[in-house]
Amino acid sequence: MAEFENPYAEHDPFVQAHFDCLDCGGKLWEYAIDGQMVCEDCRNVFDSEDIFDDQITAGD
Repeated sequence: MAEFENPYAEHDPFVQAHFDCLDCGGKLWEYAIDGQMVCEDCRNVFDSEDIFDDQITAGD
């Protein structure tokens, strides 16, 4: 059997995103594999694409 290194086996798949929660203003953590972000305070889950779109709109 071929051996390979699984980069997800040893690393936390969550990374702190540079965005705030749309509901409570808490910091979001991105789970990039699923394309979702979760708030560290209220635990609400958002699609990453929705967060990106909202931040672009807020910058206008």
